[in-house]
Amino acid sequence: MIALDIAPISLPVKQAIEVDISDPRSIVAAVRQISGEIPKVFVCAGVPGPPRFDALETMIVNFVGVRQVIEQLLPKVPRGGAVALISSIAGVGYAKNLAKLEELCATKTFESAVEWCKANPEIANGYLGSKQALIVYTKLRASELVKREIRLNALLPCPTDTPMLPQFYAQAGGQENVDKFLQSPAGRAATAAEMGDPLILLNSDAARFVSGIALEVDYGYCGEVHVGVRPGLL
Repeated sequence: MIALDIAPISLPVKQAIEVDISDPRSIVAAVRQISGEIPKVFVCAGVPGPPRFDALETMIVNFVGVRQVIEQLLPKVPRGGAVALISSIAGVGYAKNLAKLEELCATKTFESAVEWCKANPEIANGYLGSKQALIVYTKLRASELVKREIRLNALLPCPTDTPMLPQFYAQAGGQENVDKFLQSPAGRAATAAEMGDPLILLNSDAARFVSGIALEVDYGYCGEVHVGVRPGLL
């Protein structure tokens, strides 16, 4: 197992590589340190947004950087390989911005994507926009990667009990707002394992005929939103 992160990596991995995905040069340098094929890629990077990260910084890390990492790694992914990334149920309303998000996904470089975000702040609005963009990218790119027999899927978690959760509460103006609009019908945040297991599934042989999906892992939250049982972000 090879791990890439901006923070020190303490897990017992074969290779630990420091990378800052907000910097395209750092991404290129990190990927150059990897030799051989990478049959399974998991891209789990992301930031919550304000107050620590402004909207543009959030778009750069959550979408532009994530896409750049995947595109840099794809030449190392063999036929039959798989890539899984993490979006969010906050992105399920992507369809209303589809035309603009397709423009963003059509940018060819890290720099041109950043310029697009600067020119379209109403779409590139931070966490929400970045997660919508990841869903659209997943669906568009998966249709191209099928020619190489490489699968690409996105996991859409509901609020999950990780160190990032309090930052989401602060950004939303309090836990009560998150609970109202994003909490799962289970009445609690998910555990990290409840997200990790489906993420592994997406890249496993059990999902060998699954590609281009945005898997909602939320104990039925999006189902309720889609049929109007509760308010949401559609």
